[in-house]
Amino acid sequence: MKITSIRINNHSRIPNCTIDVRDNLILVGANGSGKSSIIRCIDLALGKTTQQLYYSIDNSDFEDEEQPFAVEVRLEGLSEDELSFFPDDYDALDNSLTVRMEATLDKDDLTIRRYFPKGAGDNNLRREQLESIGWSMIPSDFSTTQLEPGRKTIVDDYLKEVDASGDESKLAEAIKSLSDAIDGSDAFNEALGSLADQLDPVLDGGITANKLHFVPEAAINGDLLNNVRLQIEGRSGTARQATEQSDGTKALIAFSIFGLLNSGGMIAIDEPETHLHPLAQRNLIRILKSTGRQLVIATHSGVVAGEFEPDNIAVTREGFSPVQPKRGFLAGQEDQKTLARWWISSRIELLTAKQIIAVEGQSDRMLLEKVAGNTGRHLERDGIEILEAGGCREMPHVLEIFGEDGFGLQISILVDEDAEEDMANALGANKEDLASKFVYVSRRDLEEEYVAAIGADSLWKALGESSLFTQNMLNTCTILDDSGKPNEDELAEFCRRKKNKILSAVVACKLLDEASAQRVSSVIEVLRNAI
Repeated sequence: MKITSIRINNHSRIPNCTIDVRDNLILVGANGSGKSSIIRCIDLALGKTTQQLYYSIDNSDFEDEEQPFAVEVRLEGLSEDELSFFPDDYDALDNSLTVRMEATLDKDDLTIRRYFPKGAGDNNLRREQLESIGWSMIPSDFSTTQLEPGRKTIVDDYLKEVDASGDESKLAEAIKSLSDAIDGSDAFNEALGSLADQLDPVLDGGITANKLHFVPEAAINGDLLNNVRLQIEGRSGTARQATEQSDGTKALIAFSIFGLLNSGGMIAIDEPETHLHPLAQRNLIRILKSTGRQLVIATHSGVVAGEFEPDNIAVTREGFSPVQPKRGFLAGQEDQKTLARWWISSRIELLTAKQIIAVEGQSDRMLLEKVAGNTGRHLERDGIEILEAGGCREMPHVLEIFGEDGFGLQISILVDEDAEEDMANALGANKEDLASKFVYVSRRDLEEEYVAAIGADSLWKALGESSLFTQNMLNTCTILDDSGKPNEDELAEFCRRKKNKILSAVVACKLLDEASAQRVSSVIEVLRNAI
């Protein structure tokens, strides 16, 4: 069985919403956006026992204490064996199963019910039914707590599942041999003799060395695999216990064993990227996907999200319902080139932003960041990310993926004048109405604006003094009069040349102060409307 939809009502941190679950559900959002709260809500419906529910829910979960707080989860694709646990509880029309957790408050009295609203009866969810659903929720510190030195580990759980009955006599013989070797060891006998000398005067009745023994724990409790440890030999040839590995390796070990111990149901994980570098994140998700189980993941990692199809993603933002693209988003044959260019971790991470400002290239980004800083604006603090689209032709893809028809982010776009008509056509708008579509135009381009803002003489002097430009490079600047200095148009033409574009922007950014930054009008307009 798999989850196909989730409905949450009257939760204090999540606006009322219905989430359409495709193959998997990957909740992407910034800290505090509600993604972990959604997983917790599903766990209330499918994971917690009745007793645990009463410990888990309180007044703070209710948006309106006079209304029920409810979580409803629809499950489809139940096998005959799975349906047998719910003979009167599934929807006979399509064999789906809907589980509803409903909590109500009467002053301080909490009442919780979990039942099947689409079933033939009015039955509450029983414990054996809960177990048959197979929901497993894994916290973000799972790998470190499951492989923590000095305590029971997930390796011990795995060993319990090993059927060693065929080798029991060999193992027992090996443990007896170890016990005999310890008994016959001169070093151990000397140590026991010294200990007996210390204990004999103080123990009631005294004691001699032949009454003291060092014994393996397995020989005492009969558990032949007791205290067996998993060792991993590294490339250097050095073997270390699983509990001594790096956080990344621990995660891969713990989740691999978890997958072997739990072969069915659904897995929910809160921020699996914790403590993991990008390659380890990617490997971990591939391990989880290889189990064939449905995954529900809360993350702010572009690497994690990038391992799934775009229509598996739901973007969470504080105070808003989760946003999902349409089913099959970017799945068509014509979409594959777009997907290859855009579905990469650095761009997927933009889904955690509150707003995006899209610019054509690197020099535009540099100028925008500098103007923002010089005019007292804090882009990171306000959740605004700058996206380098790679040219004006990519802007329709920016809107398609991140805008209203995709993941629903607020997008502002800054382009040069030569892209104005193309943008108007793409948006089905008149050129004079582009600002109402959050598209802003640098006239003629950003180079012309910052040259005018700084002043041609000041910028030309700085270019000449900069180590970034050789004299031969400067000599390529067209100067029509005899002054030896370019005017604004001539200098802007020099700065916008492809090989000069970024270097000129570097120098210009060093010269911009608060007053000149205010004169870069198109950037100021974008920032004013974004913040």
